[in-house]
Amino acid sequence: MSDEKKILVTLDGSKRSGRTVDYLCRFKPFRDRKITLFNIITPVPEAYYDLTPDFFSKIPISQVKDWEMGQRTIMTEFLKEARRKMIAAGYKPDNIELKLASLEKGVARDILNEIENNDYHSLVIRRRGGADAMLGVNMGGVAAKLVEKADSIPLILAGTREIHHDLCIAVDGSPISTRAIQYTADMMAKTHCRILLCAIMRTTVPDSVRQGQDPFVDMSLWAKRKLNDALIEAKEILIQAGIPEDRIETRLIQGAQSRAGALLDKARAAKCDTIVMGRKGVSDVDNFDLGRIPRKIIYASRKFTIWLIP
Repeated sequence: MSDEKKILVTLDGSKRSGRTVDYLCRFKPFRDRKITLFNIITPVPEAYYDLTPDFFSKIPISQVKDWEMGQRTIMTEFLKEARRKMIAAGYKPDNIELKLASLEKGVARDILNEIENNDYHSLVIRRRGGADAMLGVNMGGVAAKLVEKADSIPLILAGTREIHHDLCIAVDGSPISTRAIQYTADMMAKTHCRILLCAIMRTTVPDSVRQGQDPFVDMSLWAKRKLNDALIEAKEILIQAGIPEDRIETRLIQGAQSRAGALLDKARAAKCDTIVMGRKGVSDVDNFDLGRIPRKIIYASRKFTIWLIP
């Protein structure tokens, strides 16, 4: 990660991306970071991509250029207005860059190329854009591709919950979970945030149970100790970052039928606005870009802001 902590924010000019700007304005820790507001201009309306390839040869070049110039003008004004709002919210003018690019390989692939060719610290997107207005659709095509493939950079899915800087962090003792905690410590250092550290077991082990009675019980006891140790370590990382100890809560939940469901229930009960988790858990299967629990959380949590850490 770059020491500049430059954040890439994708915007498409829709009302939903306007809410992403609102999120940037409300989330105070971003105000000291360098922000790139990024948009990809398509050469023709997206509906035309559903037509046969040879249809494009029938569109006069002048019409294509007129469309692109019109979109560029609209998006330039949208980005300038976003910048004005962010400056009014406390951002430094010199820290906000506006960047428009022409479509080359596809929106998601072009965003991935932008990340690959520049030193960004994080990527901020929204679950759906202006073209994904279908009711019941949790996430648009571009967002879904980025969730799966943007695995080299912390990914932030901006939600709709009011931001009070209340975060729920999933803790499982894995190296990726530790990186998620360290990322949060870096992002929220010396702020008056509230953090819930949450570890979840599907089994239940009473404190009175002795080791050596049953191999399955012994495994659960070992898992419980490991998670308790992970919670202690996570809390210490946050305290060392300057987050007050009385603003950090730890919870070990046992007997959960669904770890994803239990995490969401706890985050809702604690009135958190953000859920932080690693892209993968303890299993860390190489063949998959995203773990089962993060996938379930993302698709089941429409309103939460999600931080997905590689």
